[in-house]
Amino acid sequence: MERRRSVLLLPGQGAQRERMAAGLYGAREGFTAPMDEFFGRLGTTGARLRSAWLRPAPNPELDESAVAQPLLLAVGHALGRAVGAAAEPPALLLGHSVGELAAACLVGVFDPADIGALAAARSRALEGTGYGGMLAVAAPEGQLAEELGGFGEGVELSGSAEGMAVGADGVTVSEMADGAAVAGVTAAEVADARVPAGTAFAGVAVAALNGPRQTVLAGPREALASVEQHLRDRGFLVRALRSGHAFHSPAMEGAALRFAEALAAFGPRTPRATVGTVVSTRTGVAVTPEQARDPHFWGGQLAAPVRYWPALRELLDTLGRRPGLLLLDGSADRSLSAPARHHPAVRDGASEVVPLLAVGRDAGGPADARVFAEALHRLGEQRDHTGDHTVDHTVVS
Repeated sequence: MERRRSVLLLPGQGAQRERMAAGLYGAREGFTAPMDEFFGRLGTTGARLRSAWLRPAPNPELDESAVAQPLLLAVGHALGRAVGAAAEPPALLLGHSVGELAAACLVGVFDPADIGALAAARSRALEGTGYGGMLAVAAPEGQLAEELGGFGEGVELSGSAEGMAVGADGVTVSEMADGAAVAGVTAAEVADARVPAGTAFAGVAVAALNGPRQTVLAGPREALASVEQHLRDRGFLVRALRSGHAFHSPAMEGAALRFAEALAAFGPRTPRATVGTVVSTRTGVAVTPEQARDPHFWGGQLAAPVRYWPALRELLDTLGRRPGLLLLDGSADRSLSAPARHHPAVRDGASEVVPLLAVGRDAGGPADARVFAEALHRLGEQRDHTGDHTVDHTVVS
């Protein structure tokens, strides 16, 4: 029997929670060691981050990008390391925003020893620029474009990666219009996402597509407040996310360039062949060796929209029934797997959602270790049932 592929889902800004995954700290060496190394390499900053991470709710510090971003990076990386140490490395990795950077560290694009320095470089790139906010809206991108006067011209953000090649050699990048799959922030990416100038909501952009009816907008606070009020008046469900920056919008272009320049010093490399494949939520397909080595590909992500749902949907459409997927949800609120639960491949049982962490009042406590152990048991059952003890990182039809 062909075994299901494991897919590690890692969260980004807006999904941070007080004490996220803290129940694994001290309970799982595979998680504790990389967290301690991260905090130790940052010195006094690391000690402050550790204190902020372990503080129970409410903790407004987690609304600060300089706190949330490093912790999301560190926790995402440590979760991946813990899964790999106790079971096996995930076959595929799908990270949302900074979660994609954590995935890059897990496959060897960046040295895990540099995670603390990477986090510090990302925080420095954010200083003095891109301030604003993010707004989650329960509506598809097309409907919001009608309400707000459009999001510029170009390829629709909600479109899947057209021409995605799937074969024995894995997922390859399609030939995408307007250079959308090349490194850096392309003109098409910016034009696709932004509300046209001269409108009442100018500066607001589509920052992320998180589900069929889950769109995130980002922009300057004043313009975003106008958008929020307009949408509420029109009956839309909206929720402000925990972010002091307008991530994945044109407001972040300066930060993206500075971060890319800083990343060059870390010498990004081609992913190791023996670990999983990173499927980019920027392009919707697997990261190529050329993109992996280009610091502008990773830096440009700060200003480019996150196509999380199109990327996840493509995996489910392509691999969801044969061989099937085990979706390892690394978010503290299980938001990463929420849209997948309605996909036919999950509804009919061919693919399965496997939470890695506890939620609600149990989150961040001993229940984390219990839920994580249950996930490992499920991975072990999968391996034992198929009799296959190897990890296949390719993506086949």
